Amino acid sequence: MANILEIRNLNYQYGKTTIFKDFNLSVKEGSYIGIAGNNTSGKTTLIKLITGILPSKNTITIGYSYVDNNRIQDHSKELGVVLGNNLTAFLFEDVYKEMAFPLENLNKETTEIENKILEITKLFGISKLLDKRTEDLTNSEKQEVLLAISLLHQPKILLLDNAFSMMTSKAKQKIKKALKEYQKKYNLTIILTTTNLEDTLDTDYLYILNDGNIVVEGEPLVVLKEDTLLSRLGLSLPFMVDLSLKLEFYELIKGIETDMDRMVNGLWK
Repeated sequence: MANILEIRNLNYQYGKTTIFKDFNLSVKEGSYIGIAGNNTSGKTTLIKLITGILPSKNTITIGYSYVDNNRIQDHSKELGVVLGNNLTAFLFEDVYKEMAFPLENLNKETTEIENKILEITKLFGISKLLDKRTEDLTNSEKQEVLLAISLLHQPKILLLDNAFSMMTSKAKQKIKKALKEYQKKYNLTIILTTTNLEDTLDTDYLYILNDGNIVVEGEPLVVLKEDTLLSRLGLSLPFMVDLSLKLEFYELIKGIETDMDRMVNGLWK
């Protein structure tokens, strides 16, 4: 697979504080990567640099084009973005109008708009929200709607910055499953930044970011074995991973088990 996103020798300062120094990252098309770290690690700044909100001085490419903060529209159609703290971003009173607006801006026909909205809301199990007033949505529902909106124009890359942080456990499970289906169908590339290591279990590859540097990387279950390092960085292991490591220490199981039923069955054998 070709790289859809390349970051080469990125340097970025906020005031006198250096956020990134000679930072590098390559993301393959169709992959699902996780970038985890504490609240001061640089995750959200990285998302803003990739979108072009912040200047990156010709160090970030999407496809074959540099990201230019003076020409955001040139690559915005390639990106879908969901920010976890952006729950007040609604412009219209009802959900349907909110979802139709970005497609209307793309001059889509009314029938195409309706079909797109019905398709995406059915996939993500939020069709019942279309007639709701946006102000009546729960925080979980707001994040679900924002995620669906971000995919309406069929972007190549989806950027999720703590996008599951307000979702209920049930909603998160439903949305993650639907997102995997969408990714497979459209070869979508997903970049998830999060403080919650539980959310990284679905990713293909995981980076741990600290003070603008990648301190460890690899397949999620390999990275999560670095429990001492992760704890020092203020990151908590997912419950099942933590439990697995403790049971493995006492030689009760081998490896990490993320499914409770399988773990119980294995212990009783």
